[in-house]
Amino acid sequence: MALSAIVAPLGGPEHPVSARTPDLTVTPKDRFYRPELDLLRFFAFLMVFLHHALPGFELKHHTGRLAFLFRFETLVKESCGFGVCLFFLLSAYLITELLEREKARTGNIHVRSFYIRRILRIWPLYFSFLFGGVVLGILVSAYRIETGRILAFLLLSGNWYVAAVSCGASPIAPLWSISLEEQFYVAWPWVAKIGGRNSILALSGVLLPISWLTLFVLSHSNPHGDRAIWVNSLVQFQFFAAGALIALSLNGRIPRLKTGVRIGALVAGFVAWLTAQGVFAIKSDGPSSHMAFMYSTCLRSTAHGRLLVHSARHRVLSAVRSRTQLAFL
Repeated sequence: MALSAIVAPLGGPEHPVSARTPDLTVTPKDRFYRPELDLLRFFAFLMVFLHHALPGFELKHHTGRLAFLFRFETLVKESCGFGVCLFFLLSAYLITELLEREKARTGNIHVRSFYIRRILRIWPLYFSFLFGGVVLGILVSAYRIETGRILAFLLLSGNWYVAAVSCGASPIAPLWSISLEEQFYVAWPWVAKIGGRNSILALSGVLLPISWLTLFVLSHSNPHGDRAIWVNSLVQFQFFAAGALIALSLNGRIPRLKTGVRIGALVAGFVAWLTAQGVFAIKSDGPSSHMAFMYSTCLRSTAHGRLLVHSARHRVLSAVRSRTQLAFL
C-alpha cells in the first residue's frame, strides 16, 4: 500500500513527454500547489507504515494492567490501515482538480498526454517491483508467484486476484493498491473530457451508494472475507468519489479556517478512525463489518477536515517555490 507514496507523488515539476504532446504550459497564474497536500501525503504514508510495522498482539494472552495498552496498540495498528484510503481520496481530489483546471485553461482534456504522464511516473517502478518479486520467487521457493497472479498484476488487475485468491507471501502483495489506482486513472480523464463537471458529479454520486451496497452485500454473504472486501475496487471507489466531490466543492478555493478549527478537525479525524475500528471493527473479520458503510461517510468527512489543515510552512514554501513551474499531473 505504501508504494503509492513513492510511485504517485502529489507534486513535482512537469516535463514535456514528446514533441507531439499538446502545449499545456502552466503560467504563474495557473500554478496549482498546496503544501498541505505534502503533509497529508506524509501522514497517509506514516499511517500505512505503522499499520505494517507495529507488532500485533494476541489479546487473549494478555491480562492485567498491560492488557489495555496492548488493546490500544492493536486498535491504532488496525486504524492506521485507513491511510491507504486517504491516499485514494487525495489522488482523486488532485486529479479532478487538475483536470478541471486543464479544461478551463485549454477548453479540452488531453487524455493521451494524461496517460503518458501517468505511465512515466508509475509504470517504471511498478513493473520493476513486480519483476523483482518474480525473480525472488524463482530464487526462493517460499515466495514463488503463481502464473495467474503475475498475469493479473501485469494487466493492472491484481487487486481482483487478491480478492478471489489471497495476498500470498510474495512482496508484490502491496501492489494491489496501485492496480486499483490505475483503474481509476484509466477512466477518470474520459469522464472529465466527455461530460465535464456534471459527469464527474453524477458518477461520484452513483459510486458512493454502489460502494456502500457492495460493502453491505459482501459482508453479509462472506462475513469472514475481510481481504475480499478491503481490496475490492467497488468498495474503495467510495474514496475516489469522495475526493472528486471535495475538488468540485472547493472549486480551487483555499478554505480560510482558524487554527482551532483545523486542529479540531484533525482530532475528530483520529477519533473517527479509532471509533470505526474499535466499535464497528471495519478491518476485522466478522458480520459487524457491514456497519462500515456508516463510518465511511465519517471517514470521508475526516479526510476533508484533514485537507483543511494547512501546515505552518504554507507561506514560506509558497514564496520559495513561486518561481518554479509546479504541476501535479
